[in-house]
Amino acid sequence: MLGDSVDLAAIAALPPAAAFQVLRGTDPMGAARFMAQCLPRVDAARWVAACLADADANPSPARAVAAKAVRRWVANPSDEARRLAFEAGGIAGWDTMEGMACLAIFLSGGSMAPAGQEVPVNPPPGAFGQAAAGSVLLAASAAGVPAFASRLAAMLEKADAIAAGEQPA
Repeated sequence: MLGDSVDLAAIAALPPAAAFQVLRGTDPMGAARFMAQCLPRVDAARWVAACLADADANPSPARAVAAKAVRRWVANPSDEARRLAFEAGGIAGWDTMEGMACLAIFLSGGSMAPAGQEVPVNPPPGAFGQAAAGSVLLAASAAGVPAFASRLAAMLEKADAIAAGEQPA
């Protein structure tokens, strides 16, 4: 648990980049959750898309479509692309890394209500970051428990690069 391994008061006083480095060294899963909340949403989604691409070279057709929907929203963060991602995520399954990524896209902004409804229903604060982090953690676990730590470390490296303005590899 984050509170057990890190002095949260000390981290709260740090600039985000320094806080991320502390978390990365002491609580990598907490670092993933932190970065998913701190990165601008399109950058966080770019990170998620890069992690999905590294996680499974041969996804099922439904999961491949969902991953493509994430990339489509990153390229053009429109409401139409956001809603298409939600549909693709439902087909892929919310319990998959791609489905969770699509849920993050849907929660990135805009109304969760049906497209024709006049009264918007906004996503809860922090929901996008929670779903984005969930997708990254699922992607890190795709190769099994023995590879989790090294895969998560590589994914955190990608997040750090994106935060620095680089394009993910």
